[in-house]
Amino acid sequence: MNRSKLLDRRLAIHMLLAVNLAIAALLAGTVWLVARTSHQAHDARARDTTAHLVSIAQSNVAAEIARVDTLMLATLRELESHVVARPGDDAALNRALEAHRRLQPALEGLRLTDEVGRVRWGNNLPPGPPTELPLGEYFARVPEMQNSPPLLFGPVKTIATDIWVVVVVRQFHAGGRFRGLVYATISLDHFQKLFSAYQLGRQDAITLRTSPKLQLLVRHAPGMKPELTPGSTTVSQEFAAAFRSDPSHGTFVSHTAIDGVERTNAYRHVDGWPLVVIAGLENERLFEPWRAQTRQIALMAALAWLLVSGVTAAIYVALQRLAGTLRALSAETRRVQALLKVTADGIHILDRKGSLLAMSDSFARMLGTTPEALIGKHVSTWDARKSKEQLAAWFASAKDGDVGRWEIQHRRADGRIIDVELQLTVADIGGEFLVFASTRDITEKRRLLATLESSSARIRDLYDNAPCGYYSLDGDGVFVHANATLRGWLGMTEAELIGKARLVDFLDAPSQARFTHKFPMLKSGQPLDGLELRLVPPGAPSRYVQASVTAVLDAHGAFEMSRSVALDITAQHEAQEEAARLLRDQTAMLDNDIVGMVKLRNRVAVWRNRALDRIFGYGPGELEGHSPRLLYPDEASFVALGQQAYPALDAGQNFRTQIQLRHKDGHLIWIDLSGVKLSDDLTFWMMVDITAMKESQASMEHIAFHDALTELPNRLLLQDRLRQALATSERTATFVAVCFLDLDGFKAVNDQHGHDAGDALLREMAHRLEGALRANDTAARLGGDEFVLVMSMLQAPDEWRPILERALAAIRAPVLLKGGIKVQVDTSVGVALCPSDSTDPQTLLDMADHAMLRAKRAGKGRIEMARPRRIEA
Repeated sequence: MNRSKLLDRRLAIHMLLAVNLAIAALLAGTVWLVARTSHQAHDARARDTTAHLVSIAQSNVAAEIARVDTLMLATLRELESHVVARPGDDAALNRALEAHRRLQPALEGLRLTDEVGRVRWGNNLPPGPPTELPLGEYFARVPEMQNSPPLLFGPVKTIATDIWVVVVVRQFHAGGRFRGLVYATISLDHFQKLFSAYQLGRQDAITLRTSPKLQLLVRHAPGMKPELTPGSTTVSQEFAAAFRSDPSHGTFVSHTAIDGVERTNAYRHVDGWPLVVIAGLENERLFEPWRAQTRQIALMAALAWLLVSGVTAAIYVALQRLAGTLRALSAETRRVQALLKVTADGIHILDRKGSLLAMSDSFARMLGTTPEALIGKHVSTWDARKSKEQLAAWFASAKDGDVGRWEIQHRRADGRIIDVELQLTVADIGGEFLVFASTRDITEKRRLLATLESSSARIRDLYDNAPCGYYSLDGDGVFVHANATLRGWLGMTEAELIGKARLVDFLDAPSQARFTHKFPMLKSGQPLDGLELRLVPPGAPSRYVQASVTAVLDAHGAFEMSRSVALDITAQHEAQEEAARLLRDQTAMLDNDIVGMVKLRNRVAVWRNRALDRIFGYGPGELEGHSPRLLYPDEASFVALGQQAYPALDAGQNFRTQIQLRHKDGHLIWIDLSGVKLSDDLTFWMMVDITAMKESQASMEHIAFHDALTELPNRLLLQDRLRQALATSERTATFVAVCFLDLDGFKAVNDQHGHDAGDALLREMAHRLEGALRANDTAARLGGDEFVLVMSMLQAPDEWRPILERALAAIRAPVLLKGGIKVQVDTSVGVALCPSDSTDPQTLLDMADHAMLRAKRAGKGRIEMARPRRIEA
């Protein structure tokens, strides 16, 4: 009997051990399965994150180059007018190129070649004979490449400025023939700054390469700064294989060939340009949450196994309560298994009332607190959207088996609101109602999506609000695309127009016939340039447009759609019609008081109207028998106009230009001059006084670049002056001093005597600063009581000091304001020097600003020098 009991006891022990081992194996298998599934989810999320990042980066790069290309198109139109109106005027070409270059900060240069590729016009041209743009093969193909898209190549190092750039090239046609190439050079540092604005980890990286050669242009990695030469084609085998498989986009995981760091990477081709952007996020950082989660789940499984072992021991000691103990063990096991099935970042369990029972450490970290501080708290503590009453109603309606997924917001312990993805399951375990929840922080994902949407909106705004109409037609002439400008011309909404209406439905009969005749030519691949049409929409005013149309062909060469741009030439067309009507009814219309008119035979007046006398201040008959030379400032301008105008007139063309002519009292006035040839020796000229318009333009330019209160240069003009000073410093090996001034005591004057007194004081300070500086120095106002002085062409590092002391003495002198008010202010000054402190304009301004703040903190009325920047290893 005792032996039988002993055998039963051993059998029970063996069975309990077997059960413990089976449970241990089950928990281990569950941990492995959860870890594997979680790893796959983290890998998918890593690839999605890099894909979003590279999509934003390629969109920004495409937008930057598109802005440059748009600027080049505007430059081409202005250059064409210069070449036609004033051939040989190199100074006018250079001014036009420089004016457009300044409109785009990304540009290192904007230059123009002649017909054989020699760089003749633009900024920073090297001394000596003109250099040749390395595009010999491109020039050989120019006759067959008219109206070709822009060309982008690089990287190359500029001869003039010795910096690395990429080059965007467009053909330049004027007067019906090829004139050369306009090309813009974009500094690679511009893309480096663009990428540095992204929030990356220390081991993350964004790279810009050419396609398909994969030559390195720019690489931005915050934690590493290896010396990389643009043009390198060293890439990992994984990237090379992925790129060969799909050059447009893809993802891969590799140890980067440049620094050996393992990253999850994504690449995307830049739309419209031979470039590819690669973004890589460090795997060590990306998978740290997975490793922490795996450790936590393994620990929970171990604790569960220890718990099961304890329960088993209790069963062994107290066999009489075996049934109840087994049920408790089963319920506990189900809790652990349900918890282990949740694989998101923050795991937590709620009871029927919405109170927190258990959680993972990651959930507490997500909310910026500790598990101890959260246990027992109600879900409304961190739910940022619903009240406690709304949550109570949800918990009351929930039932066993309910599941759900929402994007909501949580409130962290520091008050910050974060976006989260919530997944939950409702379970009734052993009569106990439990809600198993998993949350994932998606704040950064939403921020990246918002950035992408904002960038897309800016590009769409440029397209929709362009001053010309953009549209595309399918093979039947039905609208496929149309920007807001064109839809406004037609008086149609997008829903009414796209895919429903045809262009011919909005044309008058002659334009319909012209378009119907030309459209088959376009479908065969022949571009239509200068096609004039008249729009007669039923719900909008009629207008004349001039369209340039090219065909978009598919991979097999078949017509897919047109790409069209239309310019509103209604005013020009109406002016031409008016001129024709005036010529037909000369007696009634020519002798007006606004438009001066004159007929010349061999450049001698044979008839004029009274408006011509009025414009130039002459009385009736005073111009009789005189040559038009009397109206020109000098002989050279008289001869130059004839050399420009008469070849065009002899060729049957109209001639138009804007020129300065002399008034009777000697001052110069601006004239819009247009002429036409009537016969072999007779020409007809019209003149309009546009002096007021020119003065208005000059005033607008002054307002754009000067402070409205003090008339000093504003921040925009300061940046331009500073860049010029730094360029001169580099060429002449001289020094530049940037002084950042902030008035001490100005606020007291403003508060005590009012803003009018403060404005008067600022105007006086501006006048004194200008009087204290040299002719080649600049005084600018940034706003409030902040001024910046730029002293250039300094021969010694300390040469700025006496100039600054003279300016400070002028500032400290008492000021007598309106009403006999006498005030006095001082100033704190920060000084940064080029090249000793920096050669970058913004860096010099920042260093001078920081030095000024130190002077303020040290007691005001002081001069502080910039401190060298700390260089991190």
